[in-house]
Amino acid sequence: MTRAYKYKLKPTVKQQKLFSQAFGNARFIYNWGLNRKKETWEKEHKNVTYIQLAKELTLLKKDGEHDWLKQCANVCLQQSLRNLDNAYTRFFKAKKGFPKFKSKKNSVDSVKYIAAVHFDFETMRVSVPCIGKVKFLKNCEFDVNTVKLGTLTVTKDKCGDYWCTIVVDDNKPNVSKTKICEEKTVGIDLGVKDYAILSDGTKYGNPKYLEAKQQQLAKAQQWLSRTQKNSKRHEKAKLYVAKLHRKIANRRNDFLHKLTTMLINGEYDTFCMENLNITGMTQNHNLAKSINSVAWNEFVRQLTYKCEWCGKNIVFIGRYEPSSKTCNKCGYIDKELKLSDREWICPICGEHHDRDVNAAINIKNMGLHPQALIGIEQKIEEINNK
Repeated sequence: MTRAYKYKLKPTVKQQKLFSQAFGNARFIYNWGLNRKKETWEKEHKNVTYIQLAKELTLLKKDGEHDWLKQCANVCLQQSLRNLDNAYTRFFKAKKGFPKFKSKKNSVDSVKYIAAVHFDFETMRVSVPCIGKVKFLKNCEFDVNTVKLGTLTVTKDKCGDYWCTIVVDDNKPNVSKTKICEEKTVGIDLGVKDYAILSDGTKYGNPKYLEAKQQQLAKAQQWLSRTQKNSKRHEKAKLYVAKLHRKIANRRNDFLHKLTTMLINGEYDTFCMENLNITGMTQNHNLAKSINSVAWNEFVRQLTYKCEWCGKNIVFIGRYEPSSKTCNKCGYIDKELKLSDREWICPICGEHHDRDVNAAINIKNMGLHPQALIGIEQKIEEINNK
């Protein structure tokens, strides 16, 4: 089973300079590769593959003008070309998000290492190629003698702090999936007023961390806008705004981890959810900030991988199913129901509905429909037979 561990790094001043050089080299190679791909397509209508770019990279380092590329690990440059190739693949699959050139100011500083990485939890040092032994802050451990280390990603955030994420394969088999049954299944409806509403009537409120810090954030951004660029006051204000955003993100992430862990450790083995079109929902400018603040994608991501860890199931229904407008008792669809209507009464059977609880119950019923479970049950059999 594959897991990822994240640690905060405490590099020395010399190591910070080496990391900055590695970030710059990786960014330069990404832009160089993107430029090569665009020029080749415009002139010859041919695609330059990763293997071709890797061969040209070797020649680029030997041309005498780019000797500074040799001062960082070659694997960083190769992984930067891998990232570019993956970006092109995603673009042609999803038909959106064409790769852009990375800038020094706006892009995320990040490099990847896939070999010669060693962790020592006794001395709290990690060996990074061409950097040396870097101190890290230990929050959890893994057995370095039994696991297989994968990719190490080192990033620098906008607050100037360094982080590393290591992918680890513990050589343990995947947990067998539990069988889907109605008694152990719950529907989850995600909202803005209440963050998550379960089909059993349980509601988890939305803490609204962004809204709580909105006034403080507005003052900080106003202070930043009044400073002169490239001045010390501008850098100080920029750092303060970045730390505010990180604090909001950390609090939100902590809430999501606690909520998803509570659901996983609860009585339910199968979770039914909507496949939400969040990009389309944010086109409503009245709700865009609130929808982005709740981070539904992150909630679904965490719940999905925790289900894989614990052998539980997650089922997604179609994004265009009228879950809120359908009566869960008789199946009547109220096409005139507005977003502002939080409660409604079915004109056919007279049932009184809480909009969100009714939606969660319908999500559960739709998720348990035999047609929706065909692919899920086949996947469970495949995993259990491995």
